[in-house]
Amino acid sequence: MRKMKSLHVHFALFVLCSATGQVFELYKFAGVGPTKIGNVDNLSKLYLASSDDAQVLSQITITSNGQTKTLDQLQANVDANGFQNGFPVNSDLTISTANSQDTTVNLSGILFVSSPDMAKDPNFLVYVVADQVRTVDRSTNDETTLVLLNVRNTSRAPYYNTRVESINQPSSTNLLVYHGVPEDGYTDPKFQETSRQLIFQNPVITYFTGTISSMFFDHIEPIQYTLRTWHIRAIGGISFKVSQQWVDMSTYQTTAATTTGYTMSQSVSNNSTVNFKYTENAGDGGMFGFMINTADKQTDMNVTSCYNTDCITEKFVQTMPVYTDIFQYPKNYTTLYMDHTNTNEGIFYLQYCRSEAAVGVSSTTPASMETTTKTSATISLHILLIISLISMISILV
Repeated sequence: MRKMKSLHVHFALFVLCSATGQVFELYKFAGVGPTKIGNVDNLSKLYLASSDDAQVLSQITITSNGQTKTLDQLQANVDANGFQNGFPVNSDLTISTANSQDTTVNLSGILFVSSPDMAKDPNFLVYVVADQVRTVDRSTNDETTLVLLNVRNTSRAPYYNTRVESINQPSSTNLLVYHGVPEDGYTDPKFQETSRQLIFQNPVITYFTGTISSMFFDHIEPIQYTLRTWHIRAIGGISFKVSQQWVDMSTYQTTAATTTGYTMSQSVSNNSTVNFKYTENAGDGGMFGFMINTADKQTDMNVTSCYNTDCITEKFVQTMPVYTDIFQYPKNYTTLYMDHTNTNEGIFYLQYCRSEAAVGVSSTTPASMETTTKTSATISLHILLIISLISMISILV
C-alpha cells in the first residue's frame, strides 16, 4: 500500500460556559406525584418527540408558571409548516403521570427543553421527523437553526432515522450540521460552543493553495442520521426534503463525480463503503478528503481511501478521539472504506468530499494558525481558532 502526501487538519476552539438545550427521556419519570425537571431556565420552551400511544401521553401532564398541558396536546401543537410551537416554561417546570410504572418504563419519547435565547429566536425551529416527506423551504430566510428530533420506529432497524435530500444550497450560503441539540451561542460568530458537534459543512475547508481556503460543493448526497437528536444551521437561504425514510447506506454509490456527502456508524453492517462516480483516466489534480469525529466510538477504526490498488489508510484509536479532523489528498480517489463501523461499537460521524477538477479557489488565512510537519509523507496542520467555524467560513466565501 503506497502512501500519498496528505493533509490532516485539526480544529480546536475555546469553549465558553453558558446554557444549553437539554433532552429528557420520558421513561425515567415514573415517580408518584409531580416531579421537578431540573436546570430549566425561565423563559425556556418545551418540546416533545414521541411515537408513544396518544392515550398514554394524555395521562402525562406538564406544569409551569401556572399553566398545564398534557403531552398529547403538546405534541399536536404545530404551526402551518409542521414545526413544533413548543410550550413556554420556567424553572418551576414539573411533570406528573397517571400511567402505571410498567407503562412508563416502556415509553420511548423524549422532551427537549430549549434555552431562553433559543425560545425567543424566530429562526429557531423544532421539527419532529414524520413518515411523510416534508419540504423545508427556508430559501428566503437569512438564517435557520433547525432541530430535528427522531421518534422510535420499531418496524425496522435502525429504530431512529432522518433522511435529508434534495438539498438546494446557493453558493453564497453556509451550511453546518451538528449531532445533538444546540448549545447557547449557536448564532454568535465570535464563539461556537458546539464546535465538537460539527459533522458536516459546506463550503468545505481546504488547504491546497498554501493557505486556508474553502470549496463550495454544488452537489450534496442524501444525508441519513440515525440517532435521536441533531440540528442544521444555515446562514442564508436553503431548502431540502426531510423524512423518516431509511435506505441501507453501508455500501453507497455517489450520484456525481464532484460531490460531498455524509456517513456514520451502521446498524446493519460491520463495514461501510462509499463508491464514487468518476471519469475514466481523469488523472490527478483533483481533491479527495473527509472530516471525521470519533469521540463516541468505543473501538478503534480505520478509514481507507483508494483508486484501484493505490490506497492510503488513516487509523483512529478509541483512546485518542478526534473532533472535526480533516484529511485531504491531492488525488482522484474513487473508494472510501471504513471498518468497525457497527453501532454496537459506538458512533463515528464522517463527511466525505471529492472534486474531480483541479482545486484552485480564492483563499483567506485566518489568524492564530500554526503549521507543523510531522513527516515527509504527512503534513499536519493544527489550527487553534478563537473564532468559530461559522465565522471562518464566512470570511472565506
